[in-house]
Amino acid sequence: MNPIDNITPDEKRMRLFNVNEPIELSIEEFEKNWWPLVTNVWTQYNSYKHVNGDFWRGYVCRLAKHRESSTRQEGVLVDKRRQTSVRPSNICNAKIKITWLISSQIVRVERYNDAPDHTHPIQDVDRIKRPQAIRDLVEQEAKKNYPSPAIVNAVKEYGTDSLSLGSTVQELKRKEVTNIKHKVRGAMETNLVGSDNMETDISEAKLYLENQGYQVNNFHVDSHSTQGFVFVHSAQLTKLRSHGWLTLIDSTHKTNKYDWRLFTLYIRDGYGCWDVGAHFFVSKEDGDTVAEAIKIVRSKCQYWMPRYILMDQSNVEANAINKAFPGLQAGEQECDIIFCTVHTMRTWMRRIYEKTVKDKMVMAMHRTTKIGCEQLVAEAVSLSSVPDVQRYIQRNYQKNTQQWALWARQHSPLLLQTTSTNPLESYHSELKNRTSPTHGLIGMAYTY
Repeated sequence: MNPIDNITPDEKRMRLFNVNEPIELSIEEFEKNWWPLVTNVWTQYNSYKHVNGDFWRGYVCRLAKHRESSTRQEGVLVDKRRQTSVRPSNICNAKIKITWLISSQIVRVERYNDAPDHTHPIQDVDRIKRPQAIRDLVEQEAKKNYPSPAIVNAVKEYGTDSLSLGSTVQELKRKEVTNIKHKVRGAMETNLVGSDNMETDISEAKLYLENQGYQVNNFHVDSHSTQGFVFVHSAQLTKLRSHGWLTLIDSTHKTNKYDWRLFTLYIRDGYGCWDVGAHFFVSKEDGDTVAEAIKIVRSKCQYWMPRYILMDQSNVEANAINKAFPGLQAGEQECDIIFCTVHTMRTWMRRIYEKTVKDKMVMAMHRTTKIGCEQLVAEAVSLSSVPDVQRYIQRNYQKNTQQWALWARQHSPLLLQTTSTNPLESYHSELKNRTSPTHGLIGMAYTY
């Protein structure tokens, strides 16, 4: 067995960094497992090809840098200049010669004409540029579309523990990973951008979703000149029908280049896990358009009869729900709208300036009886010295405590456990990590 077969990648790097004696390897072994480890160390400066097909190349240390750096252009303001650093030249003149013997499939690495040793440690080169082996690891992780910090940590851990490349992988920077990721993902996501024609893009998205087993319906609301489409899988309809007693609804933006809003109906299944009940896109977020989309979902899932719909304080969503679920006047079960407690308190932080008044409203939210809640709201109004705040509380919170206060949810452990739309917002956040505002609707379709 060849003694060089069992050495670690870090030892291979050092053998190719300081070529004290000739090294002979198979071409496949050299190009696959050796040369990618030192592509950052050596740069080619000459070559020669023989008649029989053999050829050799001369390489010099990257720190040799024969050319002087260009000077700054005169007349450019200091705050307009790029922040750059000039690397000095002729620091190292180490050279190697690599010969490819095609007939015998052998590569021979040797020092070039008794060239001097390196005048610096290998870490000085690692700080300037990463070898191809490390870049390949980054590209493999970038295809999975992880965040750049996660890719940095994963590559450092794997490079150190499995490849013994701790000395070079530790120099990996987040900015480098981000640049590589954009390059890799850009090529992979070309098909996600979709057609320049919106109607063609919508048709392609619908066709793709239908091929994946989704039921897709597009619609137009002429009175508002809006449109959208609903897409839902049969498995999702089953869950919506069985577990839609409490349904969360919310929208998210910046998922496509048309700025169509994506709405999601979210339910918690029998295992206590959150899952999607349905999706729909709307070109404009208004009550009639959203109501039309919800009605289409109802037509596909006739036994979906939510008793409560949890949402943030959106008048658009509230009006749409009232239109889609008319309640007792249409001979149906009432569908009550309840507000997310997190969004409600965030609104209070912006609109209610006095701390004592705000604290009193928080106490009212968590009071377990209606009488106690209404009494605390009245006290909050009397405590406020700002007429605008008094009117704001009276108009928006004094007569609808059943929507935002927890006294109205005491009968249901599920309502007490699920007081905010945070689960749905977390889902939308993860969804947006996999999409881009430059994608078409077909790009969103590919994420499901």
